[in-house]
Amino acid sequence: MTSLAKGHLAILVQGMDCSVCHRGYENGWSTWQDVAGGVKTRYDPVVISRSARTRTLDVFVVAFDHCLYHRRWQSGWAKDWTKIATDCLGPPAVVSRDNDKFIELAYVGADHSLKHKRLEENQTWHPAGTETMDWGGKYIYNRGSACSWSIDHVSFFFIGMDSKCYEKRWVRGIEGWNDFELPGIWTIPPRALAQNPNEQKMTVYGLNEESKLFYCGRTGAGDVGGWNHTVFDDGTYSKETPEAVSFGDSSKRIDVFAIGLDSSVYQKTWTKETGWKEAKKIGGNTIFGPRAVSWGDSSVTRYDLFSVGRDFSMWHLFSNDGDKWLPGNATWESLGGKMVTMAGGKI
Repeated sequence: MTSLAKGHLAILVQGMDCSVCHRGYENGWSTWQDVAGGVKTRYDPVVISRSARTRTLDVFVVAFDHCLYHRRWQSGWAKDWTKIATDCLGPPAVVSRDNDKFIELAYVGADHSLKHKRLEENQTWHPAGTETMDWGGKYIYNRGSACSWSIDHVSFFFIGMDSKCYEKRWVRGIEGWNDFELPGIWTIPPRALAQNPNEQKMTVYGLNEESKLFYCGRTGAGDVGGWNHTVFDDGTYSKETPEAVSFGDSSKRIDVFAIGLDSSVYQKTWTKETGWKEAKKIGGNTIFGPRAVSWGDSSVTRYDLFSVGRDFSMWHLFSNDGDKWLPGNATWESLGGKMVTMAGGKI
């Protein structure tokens, strides 16, 4: 899911019949709609919003022909999906950069190497057609993560065959994409978060070989200082990628959500005043990793949290301060639907 603007949310999921299903929020929830347009997706769709002013969504799915398709929503869905790549092992990691002028995406190909493609400012793909740039390497998981952590600064993160996390970094003023390695042993795909774009901070979250939650963090565009590595000792978690999100000024608060071994959602919070707090159970009975989103701009302090329950329907909580969850204490609201993967979202 993603936030198009203040008070406007979009959820996209893979339905039981492998269609792409959408439900939106703007002064209330819409009904579920099939927006697949005839395309059947192998995985959860990936969606990003590029402008609160124009309210544009870009959606990406990998179909059963292993090809990657793109479709845009702007006051309505584009008529057709556009095939932009082939031989996809999993869904892409997608991020916009340079004030939403460009979209960068990367995915693991059928040969387990990393592939890259860019949507240019004139809305054409480079390379053209279904061609891609081959970044090489060998990667064990079929999905990664991406974030934009300053103006025209973006990074992709994927896990190699050696269970190490590798970064591809684009920085304005530095030629090409640069490679970095993060510390730690990574047993699930990562989740990246831009912590403070003004200070060029970002954090990346994962689980280690003991199923403990940890993160790597860094500040600055260069490689001086490198990545730090912190492991949390207050719990073990299910092998699902954690969610990381912030609202308002992300230099002051971060929340991470992970699935416990009891299938409940746990919340771990960092604030500038307290540092990292003990993990807190907020309930649920989920089968996939949770998804969270903060509303559109820095003046809003609201989270919406989603998970797929054991009935394969969507469940929802929201919070106006990050601590008290509504509609009730550990009581989740059913949004219905039937889906076979986690809620789609920005990766």
